[in-house]
Amino acid sequence: MSIIKTIVCASSFGFFSSLALLPLSSQVHAISELEQGFQAQSKSDLTSAANYFLTAAQAGSSEAQYQLGLLYVQGIGIDSNLVKAKILIQKAADQGHLLATKWLSLQTISAATGGEDEDEDEDPEDDC
Repeated sequence: MSIIKTIVCASSFGFFSSLALLPLSSQVHAISELEQGFQAQSKSDLTSAANYFLTAAQAGSSEAQYQLGLLYVQGIGIDSNLVKAKILIQKAADQGHLLATKWLSLQTISAATGGEDEDEDEDPEDDC
């Protein structure tokens, strides 16, 4: 009877340990897709880069979400879509991605100022 218990315990341990490794395997896959996206991007193959970033973003990679969001903003390698861009970049920012947070804050400032650049040269006499 103890042999049966040992087999059952060993098989259930294997099952539960494999369940614990599932999130790790998706993270490894996301990293691989992210790296391939950067390689494609460096070769100016932005359509492939967008596809790799999409796969990694769906797996939860904040860097991939940010990079794909930027491609959506620029409309390079993928159709321009500011709504999708902001959603992806917000997801990255929610995970603590600093550049995504900075991008969102700059968008907020730009919207609040009407898209005008505060560094533009203005004639001080025009304020009268």
